[in-house]
Amino acid sequence: MPRRDNRTPRLPLILSIVLGVLILGIKFLAYFLTGSMALKSDALEGIVNVLAATFALGSLIYAEKPADDDHPYGHGKIELFSAAFEGGLILLAAVLIAYESVETLIRGAELQALGVGLALNFVAGVANGLLGFYLVRSGRKHRSRSIEADGKHLMSDFVTTLGVMGGLAVVYVTGLNWMDPAVALLFSAWLFYTGFGLVKESVGGLMDNEDPELLDKIVGAMNQHRVPEIISVHEMRTLRSGKYTHIDLHAAVPEHFSIKKIHEVVELFERQVLAVTGINGEFHTHMDPCGKHYCSTCSVADCPIRLAAFESSTDFTIDSVTAQGPDREHSTAGYGIEHK
Repeated sequence: MPRRDNRTPRLPLILSIVLGVLILGIKFLAYFLTGSMALKSDALEGIVNVLAATFALGSLIYAEKPADDDHPYGHGKIELFSAAFEGGLILLAAVLIAYESVETLIRGAELQALGVGLALNFVAGVANGLLGFYLVRSGRKHRSRSIEADGKHLMSDFVTTLGVMGGLAVVYVTGLNWMDPAVALLFSAWLFYTGFGLVKESVGGLMDNEDPELLDKIVGAMNQHRVPEIISVHEMRTLRSGKYTHIDLHAAVPEHFSIKKIHEVVELFERQVLAVTGINGEFHTHMDPCGKHYCSTCSVADCPIRLAAFESSTDFTIDSVTAQGPDREHSTAGYGIEHK
């Protein structure tokens, strides 16, 4: 199998685990000092943060294993399982927090030293926000969904921490203790929304949902390096496996050209598109003989089989490159080339 650059820095997730444990300790200290259900809810999510970061680190290490006979597309999909696992943990935390909040609303809340608890929780929340911002940037830079998912979770945790503190500030000023479990209940609803979103996004990746942003980037690069010999591109689709992207497409080429010449043209075209987009991946190009379907839009000079004069050519679009070719019979009878 070809060598692939699947290495992702592990420092972000190691930092997430180490700092997550420290932040968790601060949040539980705030809860023990105050007895606040809202602060306890925030602390429970801290447990989720540490567990999720640990699982994400393990999945990242596994994802770096090279492709083999059992996993010809590599092991990168494990990162989506990591993100789904994190979303599931968040959903579980939301349910547990909601249960305890309702129970506390029924029996009544007793609070103490709320000012100190709010200060401690604010410090922990700011640390989570900064760490989350760092992880999201690192995940996007290195195209790691597990790191990015962990970062998004921590940033949402920071937002909810601010919400919790806002609600508890009202409790501190008014003395309305029942608002403490009410704030925790709102917190659980936000967590449920966050967890559901992570699970939904992960399932979409596992089901190989197409990425319009990625398609737009590829199509833009194709137009930038378009050559007359690539008359048309169609039936394009992409598959992500961790950081690695597989691009499958059909390219209509002049049928009177030699295989060697077409190979050289298509290989250069693919290499330029990968370079411009910065994609770590490979093309699998199925070349279709033009079949004289494109004469009016084909600008190849001195074509000996042309049936109609060249009129004009149009830029590739997402719709055109993902559509079927004009002759499905030719789309299954061409010859293929792979380039990485």
